[in-house]
Amino acid sequence: MRWPCPTTLSQSTARSSDPSGAEAIPDDVTYTIIDENIVTGIKRSLDIRLNRKVSEDVLKSIAMKLKNSDPRTYDRSFIGYYLPDMKVNAGYWATTHFNPNLEVRILGLTAAQEETLKQRPADPSREIIGGWLDERPFAGSRITIFRQDGKLFMENTYKDGSAGTAELVETRSSNGRRFDYKPDRGNGEYYLINSKGELQQWDQDGPFMTAKKVN
Repeated sequence: MRWPCPTTLSQSTARSSDPSGAEAIPDDVTYTIIDENIVTGIKRSLDIRLNRKVSEDVLKSIAMKLKNSDPRTYDRSFIGYYLPDMKVNAGYWATTHFNPNLEVRILGLTAAQEETLKQRPADPSREIIGGWLDERPFAGSRITIFRQDGKLFMENTYKDGSAGTAELVETRSSNGRRFDYKPDRGNGEYYLINSKGELQQWDQDGPFMTAKKVN
């Protein structure tokens, strides 16, 4: 059964801790139910839009409030969270699933991981063209395009500190600065810096990833 989704914003102003031991939800954290699907007595699934990144403890508190907001009983409850700019059905930033016990997972970059990647010191031997954050779940990284020793490279630095580098070649495009792999990987993918300074990854169907500029 599919239930209509409320369009009003849900917000907690409680300052005391949740009885489960989770952290209180800060006053500046808001969330909206953007989709709800119910199989009576069996499963309830919610898609939630958060206004910003939060900690695992705050996610736990939100999950408990959402679960307790419905007096009906379900064997399982599945809750997925999107950040403000994330596309629906393109992967959650985080999940809190009651399966049947609560399991909290942050799939994208946490606020602390994002800040660490943003503050990563620059290598003085490089001529930096730009740096961007790829916020996709499981693929979160800082992308840096740079010149070094007369060659052009792209480096992906991941939240665990690992990194990978690929050589690029810049070509002309009416849409912005275009960068292709060298040698060509044969799958039609390339990168483009658009008019907003964002880095997009394209294939033959158009852009499928957009990373925001960090410096």
